[in-house]
Amino acid sequence: MSEETDKSRGWATGNNPALLPADRFPRRNKMARLIAFGLLLVICAALISGYTAFQYTTEKAIIYESEKEQRLISSNLQVYRDSLAYEVERIALSEKAYNTVRANEQNLFLDEDLTPTKNNRGDRDVFLILDRDKRPQSAYRQDLPWHNEIYEGQLKDQIAPTIDALENNLLNQKDQSSIPAPLRSSTPIELSKRDIVRFDGGIGLATIAAIAQPDPNAPGVLNHAGYLVWIRQLDANLMDNFESVTGMRNIYLTSSPNAENPDIVSVPLDNASGETITYLSWTTAAASKALYDELLPYMLAVTLVILVVALGLLYSSVRLADRLLQNEARARYASLHDALTGLPNRAYFSEALAPILRKTRMEKKTAGLVYMDLDHFKQINDSLGHMIGDEVICQVAERIKGVLRAGDLLARISGDEFLILMAGRANATEVEETCLEIEQAITRPYMVEKNRILTTASLGVVISPEFGTEMNELLRRGDIALYQAKEMGRARHVVFQPHMEERIQMRRTIEEEIERALKRHEFENFYQPIMDAKGEKAVAAEALIRWNHPTRGQISPGTFLHVAEESQLINKIGEWVLETAMKDATHLPGIRMCVNVSPNQLRHPDFPSLVEKLLTRYELEPDRIELEVTEEVLLNDADGVHETLKELHRIGVRVALDDFGTGYSSLSYLRLYNFDKIKIDRSFVEDLDHDVDAQEIVRALISLGSAINVDICVEGIERKSQFKFLANVGDPLMQGFLFARPMPLTKFRLWREGAEDAALDDIELVEQL
Repeated sequence: MSEETDKSRGWATGNNPALLPADRFPRRNKMARLIAFGLLLVICAALISGYTAFQYTTEKAIIYESEKEQRLISSNLQVYRDSLAYEVERIALSEKAYNTVRANEQNLFLDEDLTPTKNNRGDRDVFLILDRDKRPQSAYRQDLPWHNEIYEGQLKDQIAPTIDALENNLLNQKDQSSIPAPLRSSTPIELSKRDIVRFDGGIGLATIAAIAQPDPNAPGVLNHAGYLVWIRQLDANLMDNFESVTGMRNIYLTSSPNAENPDIVSVPLDNASGETITYLSWTTAAASKALYDELLPYMLAVTLVILVVALGLLYSSVRLADRLLQNEARARYASLHDALTGLPNRAYFSEALAPILRKTRMEKKTAGLVYMDLDHFKQINDSLGHMIGDEVICQVAERIKGVLRAGDLLARISGDEFLILMAGRANATEVEETCLEIEQAITRPYMVEKNRILTTASLGVVISPEFGTEMNELLRRGDIALYQAKEMGRARHVVFQPHMEERIQMRRTIEEEIERALKRHEFENFYQPIMDAKGEKAVAAEALIRWNHPTRGQISPGTFLHVAEESQLINKIGEWVLETAMKDATHLPGIRMCVNVSPNQLRHPDFPSLVEKLLTRYELEPDRIELEVTEEVLLNDADGVHETLKELHRIGVRVALDDFGTGYSSLSYLRLYNFDKIKIDRSFVEDLDHDVDAQEIVRALISLGSAINVDICVEGIERKSQFKFLANVGDPLMQGFLFARPMPLTKFRLWREGAEDAALDDIELVEQL
C-alpha cells in the first residue's frame, strides 16, 4: 500500500507516525555537514581510543608477564624448599639420628648421614642438632665440627618461634593419643617447618625437622629427641641455578623492590612470622614493551591513512544523507504495517488509537472497537495452501476497507485477526450497522485461482467511551465479546455487555477452585456398572468424576469439565481420574475400569507413557483398563491420534469409541483405529419402545460389532422394555439406570456383593415397563 493511498483512505490520523515529510527534517546541505562532522568526530575519537587501548593493553601485558614470572620464581623456590625439607625429614626421622641425640653422641657424619651426595649441599650450608630442650648439641659446616656460637649469636632468636610451632604440633599429636581413634583429628602431623634467616651477612633458607621415632607403646604417636636445623645460604651458585631452571636473567637479592625501573621484577621473601627479610629480584623477559616501540610507527601510518579516507567520506556523506532519510522512512513504514496486506499493524494501531478516541470524546460522539476473527480460516490454509489463504486475507482486507469511512482505522494483528476502530459515529446503532455491512461483505464468495471459497467472520464489539477509553481495556472487552460470538455459533457480531465480563470472571473463579480442589482432594470417582448381555453380572465399570465442593455440595462434571477443557486443567483432572480408577481397580477384581479420555489428553505426547507408568505402579494387567475416546478428537488431529492409539494398543490397554452415532459415525474409523469396543449413544435407546428406525439402527450396529469382532455396549438403558429388546437382538453389554446409578467405590463393592438395601439406599432404580 502506498503512502498516498494510506492518506486518502484515512486509515490513520493526520499525525501519521509512519510518514516522514520533508519539512520535518533539516535541509539537505545542513544534514550533510552534520553527518560529515559527526563522522570526523567519531573517527578521531576512535583513533584516540585505539591508541589509548593499545597503550593500556601493553601495560597490562607487561604486568601480566611480570606476574607470571613472579609465579614461576615463587613456584621454583617452593619446589626447591620442598626438596630441602624432604632431605631434612629423611635424616631427622632416621633411627640413627634419634639414638645419637638421645645418647648425646657425635657419630653423625655429614657425607654419610646428612646428605646422600655432595651435589645436594651448598658451600656454606649450616647443620645444627638441638636436643629436646633446644640446646645446641652439634654444629657442622663444610664437614667439620664447628662452634655453637652461630646458633647462640645469630640464629637462636630468629628460629625460636618456628621451633616452638613445631614443638606444639608434636605435643598436640600426643594429646590425641588419649582420644578414642574414631574421634581423633585426621590432619597429618607436620614434622618440619621452614623459615628465612639472616646470618653471616647473607640470607639463608632454614629447614627445621623434629628428630623422632614412633612410640612402641602408643601406636600413631612419635617420640621426639631433638631438632635438626639445615640452613642453605642464598649464594651466587644458588642464584645461577635458579636462572638456569627458570630462564630468568640476573637474579639477585635486594633489600627493597625497584619501583622506578619497570624492567626489574621482585618477589618478597618472608620469614615464618610474615616479616619480609629480603627481595628476590631479576630483569624481566617481557616482550610487550619492545613490541610497543616496534609497532608505534605503523600505528601512526595507519592513522594517517584513516584520516585521508575520512576526508573522502565527507563528500560521500552528503550523497548518503538523502538515502538515509529514504531508508528510515521505509523502515518506519515496514515496522508499522503488515507486509501482506499493507494495513497498519498492532503497533500502528496502538499509536493512532488514543488520538482518535480523544477527538471522538471531544466531539461527544461514539466510537466502536471491533475485534474480528475469520471463522475456520485454518481449514482454508490446510486444504488449499497458504498462498491461497494469503490471497483470501488480502481480499477480506479490501472488502472491509470498502465498508469503512474515512477516519476509521483498520489493522491486521495476526494471521486471520483484524482490529477495526469506527470513529465519529452518532451512536452505538451506527457501529452495529457498519458491523452488519462488514459481515455481509465477508460472506460473499471469493474466487482465487478458480477456487470458490466461502468464509464468515466473528466480531466482538466494544463501544467507547461507554465501556472504556484505554486500549488495553477496550481490547480485553472486545476479546470477551468475540469469545461470546464464537460460543453463539460464529458468523455474527456481539456487542460487549457487563454481564459477559462477569461470566469470564466466573470462569476464572471456577479455574482457581479446580486448582484448589486438586490440591485438597475434593474430587471423587463414582462408578456405574456395565452389565453382561443377560443383565445379571457386572463386567466393567465406567469412572465418572464428582466434585465434593466445600460450600456448594456435590457438583456434576457438566458444570466444570468444559472450563477445565478450555484452560488445559483437563490434563491434570484426567490424570487424577485415571490414576484413581487404576488404584480402585485393585479393590475390584474381575472388573474392567472404563475411563473417559479428553481430546487434550490424547493429543499429549506423553500420555501413553503415563498410562504405562500407572499400570506398573498399581501392578495391573493392561486389559483391565479401557480408555474411551470420542469422534471429535479423531476429526481434529487424525495423524497424531492414530500414533497415540497405536502406542496404547502396544501397551495392551483397550480403546473404546464412545457416543457412536452422535457425530460423523464414519465406518472408516472402525477400520483405521482398531477399536476394542463401540458404545452406542443413549439417543438411539430412548425411542426403542416405539421407533422402528431406532430399533433397526441398533440391531444393525450390534450385528456390525459381531461381524467385525468388536464388543458393543448400549448406554442409557432405563426401562425393562429396552432391556428386553436388546436381549433378543444379540449379546451387547448394557449400561444404564435400570441396573444402577453411578456410586462411590464402597457402595459399588457392596452393590456387587448383593447388599443393595444397605448400599443403595440413596440410589433410585428406574423400572418402567
